[in-house]
Amino acid sequence: MERAARFQIASAGLVALMLAGCGAARQAAAPPAAAPAVVTAVPLATALSPAAYLQLVASSSLFAVRASELVVERSRDPRLRDVARTIAEDQRGIGAQLNFAGRRLDLLPSATLTDTQAADLDRLRSSRDVDRLYRQVMDKALSRALNAHATFAVRGPSPTLKPVANMAAPATRRNLQQLRRR
Repeated sequence: MERAARFQIASAGLVALMLAGCGAARQAAAPPAAAPAVVTAVPLATALSPAAYLQLVASSSLFAVRASELVVERSRDPRLRDVARTIAEDQRGIGAQLNFAGRRLDLLPSATLTDTQAADLDRLRSSRDVDRLYRQVMDKALSRALNAHATFAVRGPSPTLKPVANMAAPATRRNLQQLRRR
C-alpha cells in the first residue's frame, strides 16, 4: 500500500475517533490493579472491556513492531523484510491511535510486552531460522489482535475505542494476509 493511502487511512481513523469522542461521556478509569490482566485469547462472541481491549491490542502492536524491526535487520529474504516493514509501520499507526484514544478515556496503554511476547522476541533474537519463527509467532499474534479488533469493532462498549478497532481490524487483516502470502 502506498504511503499516501496509508496516510488517508490513518487520517480517516483519527477523524472518526475524534468524532466518536465528541459528546461522549468521559468514562472513568478503573482503579489501578496490582498487576495488569493479561488476555491471550478472545472468543469472537465476547467483547472485552475497554481496559482489557486496550491492554491486549497495545501489547500486540508493540510486539509486532519490535519483532518486525528485528526481522528487517536479520532476514535474508528481501520480500519478507518488505512485509515486516509494512507490518511495523501499520502497527505503529495502530499503536498511536490506541494511545490517543486511551488518553481520552484515561486508560493509557502500557508499553510492555506480555511474558509470552517477551519470550518470543528473545527466541527471535537467538534463532538461526528467524524467517520461519517470525512467520509462526506473528501469525499467532496478528490473528489474536485481529480477533480482538474485529470483536470490539462490533460489540465493544466504548464509542471512543470502536473507531480505532474499525480502522485496526482491516489493517491487521491485511498484515496477516501479507505475512501468509510471503
